[in-house]
Amino acid sequence: MTNEHMNEWALHAYADGELSAEQRAEVEALMARDPEAARKVADWKRQRELLKAAFGGVLDEPVPQQLAAALRERTAPSRLSPWLAMVAAMLLLLFGGLGGWFLKGETAPTAVADLGQQALEAHSVFAVEVRHPVEVPGTEKAHLQAWLSKRVGTAFTVPDLSVQGYALLGGRLLSGDEGPAAMLMYEDKSGQRLSVLLTSPGSDIETALKVQESGKLIACTWQDGLLAVAVAGEMGRDPMLVLAKAVYEKLEG
Repeated sequence: MTNEHMNEWALHAYADGELSAEQRAEVEALMARDPEAARKVADWKRQRELLKAAFGGVLDEPVPQQLAAALRERTAPSRLSPWLAMVAAMLLLLFGGLGGWFLKGETAPTAVADLGQQALEAHSVFAVEVRHPVEVPGTEKAHLQAWLSKRVGTAFTVPDLSVQGYALLGGRLLSGDEGPAAMLMYEDKSGQRLSVLLTSPGSDIETALKVQESGKLIACTWQDGLLAVAVAGEMGRDPMLVLAKAVYEKLEG
């Protein structure tokens, strides 16, 4: 296992539990000599557990027709190389499990893409506020929901993220590129804050999820019907995807 590509393959196979006892011993010896290799394996295992926790409940849903048809038309199964066949199988499993959320649209329209940048900027400004991070406190959730829904122009349910460890601090009204924008702020027990920015661009469409990063900040954006949403915070990609999925599921109540 001196070849770099072979090492990479072996690490993936080790993380997936696909090696013999002798091969596992060899890879473990490699990781003992190479902390970076050990870190990669730990990250892959953690990512797999996060995906399993987030999407395990929908793995039995049918594969989206859009993806299945694209794979069939690209090439017949008999013509796929073993590597491409493995990639195709992984794609079918992953995207089928996500229930088609990431395949709703080919690309996000400009309004939704810009919302992600607005969310990152707004989070960087208000998340650091100690005394005034919001206009209306989370204790007035009913009023907050009614007020911001009216101002945005589209009714929505303020997501309850308590299961994910985040309590509602409250919200405020912002001026976005597409008009009024509602900003909800959440905080976990460690003080880490999460922002949810909502606006109504005026179009009734569904888009794929888009991930934007700026330094330590990350935002997930999408549009579902009349409501465009951006979830922003300072964290890794995997935990953000889990939180974005929770927001997506709970916005409609």
